[in-house]
Amino acid sequence: MVKKYLDKISLADALKKLKNNFKDLRTATEKIKTTAAEGRVTAEAVKAARSAPDYYASAMDGIAVKAQLTAGASERNPVQLKIGRDAVAVDTGDPIPEQFNAVIKIEEVNQIDQNTYQIEKGVPAWNHIRSIGESAVKGNLLVTTAHRIKDYDIGALLEAGVTEVEVYQKPQITIIPTGDELVEAEAAPKRGELVEFNSQMVRAALKKWGAEVKISDIIPDQKNLIEKALTAAAEKSDMLIVLSGSSAGRGDYTIDILKEKGEILFHGVNIMPGKPLIAAEIDGKPVFGLPGYPLSAWLDNQLFVRELVSQLQGIQAADFNQIEAEVKRKVPSDIGLEEFLRVNLTVDAEGKYTAVPLKRGSSAMESILKADGIMRIAENKEGLHPGDKAPVILLKEKNKIKNDLLLIGSHDLSLDLIRNQLHQKNYNFDLKLQTVGSMAGLTALRRGESQLAGAHLLDPETGEYNISYLQRFFKGEKLVVLNLVHREQGLYLKPGNPKKINGLQDLTEAEINYINRQRGAGTRVLFDYLLAENKIEPEQISGYEKEEFTHIAAAAAVGRGSADAALGIRAAAEVMEVDFLPLAEERYDLIFREEILEQPQIQALIELISQDQLKTEIEKLGGYQCRNTGEIKILDL
Repeated sequence: MVKKYLDKISLADALKKLKNNFKDLRTATEKIKTTAAEGRVTAEAVKAARSAPDYYASAMDGIAVKAQLTAGASERNPVQLKIGRDAVAVDTGDPIPEQFNAVIKIEEVNQIDQNTYQIEKGVPAWNHIRSIGESAVKGNLLVTTAHRIKDYDIGALLEAGVTEVEVYQKPQITIIPTGDELVEAEAAPKRGELVEFNSQMVRAALKKWGAEVKISDIIPDQKNLIEKALTAAAEKSDMLIVLSGSSAGRGDYTIDILKEKGEILFHGVNIMPGKPLIAAEIDGKPVFGLPGYPLSAWLDNQLFVRELVSQLQGIQAADFNQIEAEVKRKVPSDIGLEEFLRVNLTVDAEGKYTAVPLKRGSSAMESILKADGIMRIAENKEGLHPGDKAPVILLKEKNKIKNDLLLIGSHDLSLDLIRNQLHQKNYNFDLKLQTVGSMAGLTALRRGESQLAGAHLLDPETGEYNISYLQRFFKGEKLVVLNLVHREQGLYLKPGNPKKINGLQDLTEAEINYINRQRGAGTRVLFDYLLAENKIEPEQISGYEKEEFTHIAAAAAVGRGSADAALGIRAAAEVMEVDFLPLAEERYDLIFREEILEQPQIQALIELISQDQLKTEIEKLGGYQCRNTGEIKILDL
């Protein structure tokens, strides 16, 4: 019998059900040293145990005086004060002797002799004197119940004599990873095995939110073993998280175990990714079954688990830092599901944000490493249209997003070197990359989604790179073409070249399986050009319609045996340790609008890629020539 989800509920209803079901759930409290309380949540109000300061104290280095004796002092009519009788020296924080009621800072005092100060400016009473209780007054409320203690709170509490505070204990959470296919990160995965990293990813977030976390050993997909681990963990934990097993596959036992041992609150939420989430209660304790796909697990942890970790400590989870961003392309989405889509962001001169979607998929971890934020597409919308706006949860600080450059276009390994150098040399901005192919990069630049495009589009008629395409795409505009590299293109072949492929003509053999690049990629354009030169029809190439989106992915496909050949750059062949048959040299350029040429980030980028040290590092990758790297052409189209 096929398992099915229970009736899925909306995100809002799921959160409401969780909060209501566990509204009174708190961890026990404990008294701890104030010095160790950073990040902990107070379980009771904290009042000052003493006033601070508890005496009148000097706020300056200078002299304590009787204010009335300084009246009328000026440059023309200086006043002299007898040391010991009319004035005494004090340092910052010193008690003020009872007969004095003001302080003159040392810079405004002249000492005439061993017994006399002279001043040229009068001061009012209580000048530069800290009052008793200026910082804290005994008995006054310092922090409320349910307050997460910060570094400066600790300072204020200690000054006010509070050396211990009553706080909620850290929630004890046990994570149970399950799956026959899972191995530890230290292992070398065999075919069919996957590295178990979800538990570490989830734990890192839980610890940031104030929890203590234990991760069990990986439990095989056996119901009795999972049940045993869950039962043992429930006795010692405030919350349980079972990783994977929340879907409806043959080896997914989590839902059955939770039904038998407790109550299912909901199974399935109308969100994407993260739909197959289980929330349950066992013996009054919350239990979550998170999906196995890592981005689903990450999102569910952020949306749901975070709420209860905060609630266990007597506080509400902080609101997400959100902005509104516009899209400049059609973004399809399934109606009935609230989608959380990873995006890059750019900011214009008026402070308006543009969102550019990244790769979808619940297992595409690289997409969240590259993302600036998570765009929320409402469940009642069938996607977004150009000009539509939607909320975006920020993953980075606004200032950083504002400073960064976004490059959309063809993939090249030298760009990773450049990104690393920008950070290593503290350029104070990042070069964000979306690798979608040359043609898609120019389209994104034309729409205003990015500041730069990366392209290597060959014009078959002229043999020139990029120019004719820019003339077609950007009529009436001024563009800058900045050369990055010249690079070798050739065939990736299995190590040792077992199929004896010595040229393009060999790709027409029946037993040869080719893998292509996506439509619009510069490498695809070059391949079609080379086929035409050799009078080969695409239909003669087995696998011509199969596509990969980067040089590395194409080289990996050859290396693992799913293809016999692919066209790409030499550097990727060396990374993936496959053979390489050179066929052509091409020019790869960075392209941007002339109006941003003088921007500091663009100037810094040009300065960096023009450095001999970087050129040397690029050429070491293999198959690169930097003879024109850094050269600029300004095109008035």
